[in-house]
Amino acid sequence: MSKVSNIELWLWLGILLIVLMIVVGGITRLTGSGLSIVEWNVISGTIPPITETQWQQAFDQYKQFPQYKKLNYGMDMAQFKQIFFWEYIHRLLGRFIGLVFLLPFLYFYFTRKLSKSLTKKLLVIFALGALQGFMGWYMVKSGLNDNPHVSHFRLAIHQGLALLLIVSIFWTILTMGGRKPSGNNRSLLLILSYLSLVLLSFQIVLGAFVAGLKAGFSYINFPFMGDSFFPSAIVMKSEPYFYNGVMLQFTHRWVAFVVFFSFLWILKIAKPYPEVRKYIRILIVIGIMQIVLGISTLMLQVPLALGVIHQFIAIILLMLLIKIIYEVRYPIDLSNKIKEVPSVNQVFGS
Repeated sequence: MSKVSNIELWLWLGILLIVLMIVVGGITRLTGSGLSIVEWNVISGTIPPITETQWQQAFDQYKQFPQYKKLNYGMDMAQFKQIFFWEYIHRLLGRFIGLVFLLPFLYFYFTRKLSKSLTKKLLVIFALGALQGFMGWYMVKSGLNDNPHVSHFRLAIHQGLALLLIVSIFWTILTMGGRKPSGNNRSLLLILSYLSLVLLSFQIVLGAFVAGLKAGFSYINFPFMGDSFFPSAIVMKSEPYFYNGVMLQFTHRWVAFVVFFSFLWILKIAKPYPEVRKYIRILIVIGIMQIVLGISTLMLQVPLALGVIHQFIAIILLMLLIKIIYEVRYPIDLSNKIKEVPSVNQVFGS
């Protein structure tokens, strides 16, 4: 087993912190805390209100915005402090992650421990991190108007950028191992792995839309939606698709099974490659857990703990698929000739 370098440990710490950031972000969303801080002060916002006067000023500012007037009117100071806490921790984590990335990067760069190619990858990761911070502000801004809810489109982009950061860092760690691309005919396996990744990413975006529109509360029985399998015609036509929470919930329910069947298909095609199959088996087991958890979360009306765990497992599935794609593209031992995966023409016909 090769020794893990300090750079790899640093990058793994970055992944763990971003995962924590996503989990806290999920709690912030589910507790309705995201609009409790109405100003965006990068430096001064690091220190929370301390005195009673400062707390009253923050509360008075919050009272000027629609979330208080339309949703939380009559809230007392203790309740305000609860929602303020989660948004503050979420923002503070963002600042901390920025420092955790910047300071070690400067050290590794000026001590010449970074190759040119790795430096370029890390600069891209920095750019993604900066864009993620901007999108967080842009998302919150969308809820500080007459409609006291953040845009579900901006929420999806905000979450998507966080996941893209994790994927980018994880791929950077994997490719630091020095493996060479496969010379074997693994094209079909790779294509199916990418297809599964696209389907999973689409499902995660749907989940963000459902969360942003609070559509998880629309219908809480399964597999039916109310008394029928499909939503009623009136509900389906009531809003455009991407604004129709019921239709998005319905799509999110069943795309989950499409994603899962794509996992099974990868397992079948990967039969000649035991080093890949072991990861796919884990993927399938966790995929089953995710489906059961999603149904349970729905039927129990989205309890906080289950909602957060559901989001966390989606991250695990995403990272497992990235690991599978890496193992397909960069096998451990290229000299070990084994039976090839059938070509695309052989499977689908010439």
